[in-house]
Amino acid sequence: MSNEGKQVSVHYVGTLDDGTKFDSSRDRGEPLQFVCMAGMMIPGFDQAVRDMEVGQTVTVRLEPEDAYGPRSEDMVQTFRIADLPGSEHLVAGQRVMLGGPYGQPIPALVAQKTDELVTLDLNHEMAGKALTFEIELLEVADAQEHHCCGHGHGHGGCCHGEGHDDGECCHGEGHGDGECCHGEGECCHNED
Repeated sequence: MSNEGKQVSVHYVGTLDDGTKFDSSRDRGEPLQFVCMAGMMIPGFDQAVRDMEVGQTVTVRLEPEDAYGPRSEDMVQTFRIADLPGSEHLVAGQRVMLGGPYGQPIPALVAQKTDELVTLDLNHEMAGKALTFEIELLEVADAQEHHCCGHGHGHGGCCHGEGHDDGECCHGEGHGDGECCHGEGECCHNED
């Protein structure tokens, strides 16, 4: 039975080929929850969980293409320090968080720095690496069918619920404040 489209809860431990542990939900004491095959996880992780059964533990080794992708030299960029306020305080080897055009965080590594230039590596730190995951499936539940999907902000949010024949956005119908109702009395509010 496939877990595709279902809310799953897993514990996992991620290691590199040399045995170095790079991440572990067990160490945090909190399982990871996500909707399987919804694009929330790296492809190989999703694929591994899709056909698991509750209580099962699997170990999978993912090539870079199924994990964080190959390294790209296009993602290594050099900037003039004068054009990047605050970069004068950076040091080579430091991990920093940059702000993207929409305010999203973009992690970067300071690859090199001179008096005038700073080179930032914007590749994911696991790009180009094979990753091994030990995954234990703890729980499977039907995914929350009714949620604000984040698409369509600006016209009442996104509606997936009963009570809307076409499953499209409700455009605030029956809701004076532009809420999108799920047909169950729960509403997600327009966030634009």
